[in-house]
Amino acid sequence: MSPSLKAALEASGYIGIWETDLTTQTIELTGALPDFLGLDEKDAAAGLPMKSFLGGIHPDDQVRVAHLVQEAHRSAGRFEAEFKTLDGKGCVRRVVARGRVEIDEHGRGLRCIGVALDLTDSYFETQKSADQQMDTIDRVADALIAVRPLMDQIGSPILRKLIDAALFEVGRVLARQSDRPERRFH
Repeated sequence: MSPSLKAALEASGYIGIWETDLTTQTIELTGALPDFLGLDEKDAAAGLPMKSFLGGIHPDDQVRVAHLVQEAHRSAGRFEAEFKTLDGKGCVRRVVARGRVEIDEHGRGLRCIGVALDLTDSYFETQKSADQQMDTIDRVADALIAVRPLMDQIGSPILRKLIDAALFEVGRVLARQSDRPERRFH
């Protein structure tokens, strides 16, 4: 592999490819992907049972990913999943895997081939940004709540209504933020 191709793949988050033999339900993994799953690199390159691959997926995501794998294999379709992994050191990583099933002349699935990308850094950067935004919103809400009783002392019903309207809007922003998919770790 040329140095520029290798650099481009690394910059894209590429961590490896996989190939699943649908007849034997064995999977071969290359690159850094075995390490992300806590698997031995040589064993992974030679081929492992599908349950070994699934065992490297975080317990929160195992059932969902197993279902997606089965569905792609059954339908001879595309496979795409974003999930957490547990490496051999107990570190949690975010991975997206995309591939498709190759079929024979009768439309039966032969093998599934795909690529895996590391999303860990971009996921946590997005999460950090969202968390910072939530912290700011919380501080604004706290300030408005603290100022609200002071409006009674000032005796301005207009200011009191403006504070109430601002609190209402902060509540709406908080509700929208908590409903955003990137706020949920799935």
